[in-house]
Amino acid sequence: MTTVSHDSLAGLRDALSSPVTLPGEPGYELSRRMWNADVDRHPAAIVKCHDAREVAEALTWCVERNIEVTVRSGGHNVAGTAVIDGAVMLDTSPMRDITFDTDAGTVTVGAGCLWGEVDRLSADLDVAVPAGAVSHTGVAGLTLGGGIGYLSRLYGMTVDYLVSATVVVADGRILTVSEDEHPDLFWALRGAGHNYGVVTSFTFRYVPLPGLVTIRQALYAAEDRAEVLRFFRDWAPGAPDNVTTYARLYDCPPYWAQVPTAYRGTPVLSIATVHYGDPAAEPGVTAPMFAQATPVYSGLRTVRHVELQQACDDEFRHGIGHYWKHVYLESLSDEVIDLAIDWTDRYPGRPLQSHSGIVHQVMCPFEVSAGGGALDRRDQEATAATSPALPFGANIAADFELREEKPALVEWVKGFADALIPYQGGTYINFTSVQGDEEVARAVYGAKYDRLAAVKREYDPRNVFRRGLVDLTTKPEQG
Repeated sequence: MTTVSHDSLAGLRDALSSPVTLPGEPGYELSRRMWNADVDRHPAAIVKCHDAREVAEALTWCVERNIEVTVRSGGHNVAGTAVIDGAVMLDTSPMRDITFDTDAGTVTVGAGCLWGEVDRLSADLDVAVPAGAVSHTGVAGLTLGGGIGYLSRLYGMTVDYLVSATVVVADGRILTVSEDEHPDLFWALRGAGHNYGVVTSFTFRYVPLPGLVTIRQALYAAEDRAEVLRFFRDWAPGAPDNVTTYARLYDCPPYWAQVPTAYRGTPVLSIATVHYGDPAAEPGVTAPMFAQATPVYSGLRTVRHVELQQACDDEFRHGIGHYWKHVYLESLSDEVIDLAIDWTDRYPGRPLQSHSGIVHQVMCPFEVSAGGGALDRRDQEATAATSPALPFGANIAADFELREEKPALVEWVKGFADALIPYQGGTYINFTSVQGDEEVARAVYGAKYDRLAAVKREYDPRNVFRRGLVDLTTKPEQG
């Protein structure tokens, strides 16, 4: 693929019915910006597509001229693959329709929607699509990578609820895909979907909301971290499906006035449980997790699901730079716990929480959440998405405001991730900062890789969509 020459830009605008924004024009800077502020790239042109036909028109124009294309929906992907220097960005953000079919129990969502838009309308019906934990995350990117969130232990991954999708493939065809139509492509889209086309709408089954959400949180002093983490290891994966437990290691921000002075600015462990159902039942369910040591801070609140989904939006706000690596862990052995504490204590960054309120989820150096529940029971072969039947998912994260902070933080993330290699078993591709090569793709998708590559050869033999989160080669199958 080649990038767009200046001579071609006028032809692009003349050929398309969609609005085309060029560098220096109003709206260009806003449209090229990603959620991850570390992604600072300049497309040659941005095409605002309002429907599948406009996507097909723009895509065909670029493919015929061998011009690089990328696709943007919500712009929330950590790796920032939606934008490349000198390419044409196909921006689906104008596609914001949301339509409920209450007879079928489904909702059809435009590719430009954010999850908060879906959550707010779903709340009026007391239903939800299981997805995410931050309301300004894009529907398309999260879904195509699998989709996890607060409801995952109860219901599984987002792709488990995808009924059909409209997708524009590399040759410009507009396809409706489902279990009955183009089933191999439908299978591949659900977990490796960034590699196959431009999805313009999604139809999901929704689920009934299982009551209110009670969030209990406690912060523990440095000397209690290992003991509490050992109990978390043994208790959290076997908790009832309606309880998800999160453990986070970080330095307590010095401006958290609710925490006693002696512990501000010192290493702490945060434990948070998210309980769906009758609030009166929550204390009896979660009490064991919080009985292992005396916390330096504790908090409790009960909210609706829609409020939980946006509770941490400020913490994960736009304008912060991120470099992340995610790993599924086979265990939280004493060795892994000691390793995590040691590496977190060496974190070269600083707290970037947005305010003095203590929320259950913050940007932090190390987060580990309990798997199990419906994630263990889901049919691993039904979709391309990988959710290994391992008890823990961990995110190693560096977050920064200034470019000069980045080098030391990236080195720290890579060192920490390397130290965990003997204990890991895969990754969640939506939480990775670096586009993976074929070796990474084989490690992520395992035995599914060859089938994914075969679908790629059928629907995208020229590798037009080569900016997926991992490389799905179009070479012949090996062996």
